[in-house]
Amino acid sequence: MKSIAEIITIGDEILAGATLDTNAHWLTGELVTLNIPVLRRHTISDRTEEILHVLRSLSDDTGIVILTGGLGPTRDDITKKTVTEYFGGKLIFSESLFQEIQEKLKHRNRTIPESNREQAMIPDNARILPNPMGTAAGLCFKDKKGRHVYLVPGVPEEMKSIFNESIRPELTKLPGEKIRVFIYKTTGIMESEIVDRIDEGLNDFPMVKVGYYPSVYGVNLKMTVKENEVGTVEPRLRDFLYNRLGDTIYTEGDRDITEIIAEKLTTRGWTLSVAESCTGGLISHRLTDIPGISKVFTEGLLTYSNEAKIRRLGVSVNTLKKHGAVSEETVIEMARGIRQKSGTDTALSVSGIAGPAGGTREKPVGTVWICALTPEKEKTIRIQFNKGRHMNKHFASQAALNLLRKLLL
Repeated sequence: MKSIAEIITIGDEILAGATLDTNAHWLTGELVTLNIPVLRRHTISDRTEEILHVLRSLSDDTGIVILTGGLGPTRDDITKKTVTEYFGGKLIFSESLFQEIQEKLKHRNRTIPESNREQAMIPDNARILPNPMGTAAGLCFKDKKGRHVYLVPGVPEEMKSIFNESIRPELTKLPGEKIRVFIYKTTGIMESEIVDRIDEGLNDFPMVKVGYYPSVYGVNLKMTVKENEVGTVEPRLRDFLYNRLGDTIYTEGDRDITEIIAEKLTTRGWTLSVAESCTGGLISHRLTDIPGISKVFTEGLLTYSNEAKIRRLGVSVNTLKKHGAVSEETVIEMARGIRQKSGTDTALSVSGIAGPAGGTREKPVGTVWICALTPEKEKTIRIQFNKGRHMNKHFASQAALNLLRKLLL
């Protein structure tokens, strides 16, 4: 089997723009780490003729095909039936698989609809790939050219689970040169500045392939090295990157900044409370995505109005009248107030003008003030964003979390 892949995403909702195709993006990144280049990515509708057309048009160089979507119990979920027939097979009812589906639904206290019997129909020419997260099993076909054609659900959590538990182990056994991918995640620094700092020095690492991947929360660096060169290259490369980028690197590997903060708080035995205004609870939301965060994160308050800041956090009326809600003085009182009322060791506060209206000459739209407190330090910063209301909230949440991270270094 050739180690070249094509990804096929099936779904009218993606073509209509109602759903983002995050599956293809994620799969591409995972395949690259396995040294499997992606030749093409297809997005097609839930129509039999479209599925057949893309299967017939696969490149002769392609050895791995991953289809996502269309494995559910509804009428438009036609992927399984179409692919089974394309490879000359037929669907048969699996009593054992149906029993598994029944058990999963029983544990969720849900009745078992008749449509779920459809998900227990399996091809007689494919292998079953267990789905720990849902009721639609994954499938693996092998065609006459030796290709492996994998079918996985469109639900991202289910797709990732099947890939990690069933598909990845098979792909790692493929022959060919092995590579390692090292990820360094940065925040608070623009991609152009990163390039200015490291581009010339990378000439000393001709064996390293460098990728820059900007996102709303920062820029991720992916360094690809041949497996047999890792031992001599990686330590030097790591020292070089930290020397040039310093604490703008907040982690190695694929972790969120909230995980880093949780780890540092746990190490110190400190707790955290958060007072938010312009971010609308986004900081607390991101923190509570981390399993076990309750050990360090005690509470978050969304104090959007001035009245709420006064009543819930003890912000002074005079402070608000003199300096306004978006000011250094106000976020300091917000942070001190939430820490006092919650009894935590550390606190974080944020207040800003998300837009599109509400700005002034002194405080234009996108102005954000942030305060972070620990038992040892107190720091405030003023940041200016101009990315629109939705993105301003995300940028502000990352800036706030990054300020706290730096205080915990």
